Amino acid sequence: MSEIGEKLQQQAEKSILKIITSGHWIQPDYTNRVKLPQDFMESVWQSVDQERVKAELAARLEKELADRIVNHMAAELATDIKQILSVKERREAVRALARKHMNEIMAAGVES
Repeated sequence: MSEIGEKLQQQAEKSILKIITSGHWIQPDYTNRVKLPQDFMESVWQSVDQERVKAELAARLEKELADRIVNHMAAELATDIKQILSVKERREAVRALARKHMNEIMAAGVES
């Protein structure tokens, strides 16, 4: 294949990939969707218990905020622990302390 033919093929491939990745090769037909009458939507909105919606939103937001705070704290702790344990002498001291306490716990469990 000639150099021009190869470049045309590459450009055609790029164009096709661009169309596929952008999602423009398939689109919903918005002109034929069912339209709900305005008065129907207004009556639905009027029947919504807005205080209940607020309470549900508050509960979900509280949970989301709590989850984000916990995740942030866990990330901070992990960073601090990594920094502390990055020094070999400190890491060995923590291991020695853990071994000592594990041995004491294990010995207490055998005596009882």
